[in-house]
Amino acid sequence: MIITLNKKLLTAVFVLEDDQMRIDWFNEKFWDVPFLFITKDTEEAIPILRLIKFDLIFLDHDLEETSIYDEAHAEYDMNHARNGLRVAAHLRGTVNQETECIIHSMNPSGASNMLLAHPFNTSAVPFHILRSSLGFCQ
Repeated sequence: MIITLNKKLLTAVFVLEDDQMRIDWFNEKFWDVPFLFITKDTEEAIPILRLIKFDLIFLDHDLEETSIYDEAHAEYDMNHARNGLRVAAHLRGTVNQETECIIHSMNPSGASNMLLAHPFNTSAVPFHILRSSLGFCQ
């Protein structure tokens, strides 16, 4: 059983991640959460996060589907960006706006931009620190 720092039992966890090693880690870490939703697709992530209330959200910035065009134009055209920044920006005004969100990107500038796009109950913890620390759960 995984319990967050605020002693809330986790029943639904969302993960945006494309690296298989990290996906395996999340699956192992949250094996007993009744609803664990992992996707690597921003097009799938946005409608799910609008409809389903999660207890905890993990977002990565750099995704396989990101192209050079997307990176160059992401700050100007959020509707076509294909990275975690787009997903973070779309959390505003959804059922998950106040949900605890951990940005686990190893990209410092990407994580900073995500924090600016979604400042509500959000923190940035690079994956290597997240993996080696059990500070957010017990």
